[in-house]
Amino acid sequence: MGQRIIRQPDGRLVVFSSNTDSLIITDATAEEIVEWRAAEAAKEARRANRAELERVLDPDNPRPYRQLMLTWEGGISPEQEGRERLA
Repeated sequence: MGQRIIRQPDGRLVVFSSNTDSLIITDATAEEIVEWRAAEAAKEARRANRAELERVLDPDNPRPYRQLMLTWEGGISPEQEGRERLA
């Protein structure tokens, strides 16, 4: 991640990025840093999921995972079919 949380003399916090060699958050509370990092993680999770879905949904890409590939017809058992479904 290349980030360090540092306590300022006044007790508030900063986040230092070794990637950019700069402070990327200043004068923050602990809760603000938690929320900021959670938001950043959510952005990354959305990006990664969209990239994966793009590969899976690409009709010209028969092996989106480049390894063991499951298909509905050839790899999903009746027991697996009934697992968690989104409404």
